[in-house]
Amino acid sequence: MTRRADHRGPLSALLAASLVLVGGSLLVGGPVLVAAPTAALADPTPDAELPAYAYAADGEQVEGGGSLAQAVAVAPGIHLDSFAQGAQEEFGDGTTKYYRVTVEDGQRVRTAATIAAPPYPDGLPEGYEGLDLRISYLTAGGDSCDDGGASSSGATMTGDGPITTSAISGAVGPDGCTGTELFVQVTRTGLRAADEPLPVEIQVAIQPSGIGGGSPSVDEEIEDDGASPVAPTTDEPIELGRSFASATPLEPGSYVVELVPGESGLVRIPVQEGQRLRWRTEITSQPEGAGELSLLAFNAARETVTVGGGSWQLSDYDSIVGGGMSAPVDRGNRSSELSGVQSAWLPGTHTIQLHRLQRAAGADPAGDEPVTLILTLEVEGDVAADAADGTVLELGDTTSGSSPGGFLGLDGALGRVALFVAAGLLTLMAAVTGVAGVLVLRLRRR
Repeated sequence: MTRRADHRGPLSALLAASLVLVGGSLLVGGPVLVAAPTAALADPTPDAELPAYAYAADGEQVEGGGSLAQAVAVAPGIHLDSFAQGAQEEFGDGTTKYYRVTVEDGQRVRTAATIAAPPYPDGLPEGYEGLDLRISYLTAGGDSCDDGGASSSGATMTGDGPITTSAISGAVGPDGCTGTELFVQVTRTGLRAADEPLPVEIQVAIQPSGIGGGSPSVDEEIEDDGASPVAPTTDEPIELGRSFASATPLEPGSYVVELVPGESGLVRIPVQEGQRLRWRTEITSQPEGAGELSLLAFNAARETVTVGGGSWQLSDYDSIVGGGMSAPVDRGNRSSELSGVQSAWLPGTHTIQLHRLQRAAGADPAGDEPVTLILTLEVEGDVAADAADGTVLELGDTTSGSSPGGFLGLDGALGRVALFVAAGLLTLMAAVTGVAGVLVLRLRRR
């Protein structure tokens, strides 16, 4: 008995010391051995090397099928796939992939896809080539289930920066698209980087039946010259997100932004029903021949929202540009015959994409110096009394590191830290168990 007690003493001490070490690491943030956490969205994993300022695709890794029968099932959220090649001729098609979405009667599927090629290393060549995506919907029987055509935003003619395409399906049901699944067909087109695999983000959202909304909020589009000038709280440039999933969250106000040629930066801001987003950019520093700047706005389903943006030439003579939504956000705007009013229908997170277009190859390199500007975002109006509760669409996870409910009720960065620590604890406990097992075996052999 004494001998057995002697064996338990060192083992118990080892386990106790290990638990103290684990507990101390958890409480004070001490070093632990860790395994990589499994996040809802993967870290950006583009197929080609990208400079730090370029758009970096993000999302949950999937691999679409080459046919309807091979289509992979996807849920609402952002999914990241690799499309092996583009078109081999000017008006041809490149890689096509299929994804299946479970649906119920009355529902529609809203899909958006974003593709970005690496920036040209020496500037935009004369023989530039286009880049784009096509999205369409099919039933299990191969019948079309599109509600209108897909629309694309971005520099599709040159493939400069991110290109986003969105499309909506017809309604599912006896009088529409039949079946319990819809198939999303995504095709990469254009000659830009045709021989290189490129990452494609595919965002899927489900629109429930009867989500409400009546008449449009306005009878004609609101003309807007932009937000009022407001001084930023700091002169330091903000850190921009490099994808829709990692867009930097902002409050209404002014922010200093720096951009180099080929740089894509994204920020996000909530705009609810009854409210209208307004924006303003003022250039404070730019080199001669700085090139062009683009500003686009998207709703939470990654559909383009009309805000008077687009692309424009940077000039010392006209340093201020601005605009705003054509109407306050309202679900009833979907029934408007005015495209700008139609676009302002979905409440929730809106993403602003800034992109400084690349300059022509051979241009004076002095023009590649950063452009500094003040970005002002203003949310005009109060939230409507009859505003929808929660999200109108089933969106899934749309931001990096988010997951439903988080980890132990924690969301965002805190949830990721908790996952990281938990993974470290599990790894350390496994190591301790292994050491303890070896010690037991050695003691038994004595």
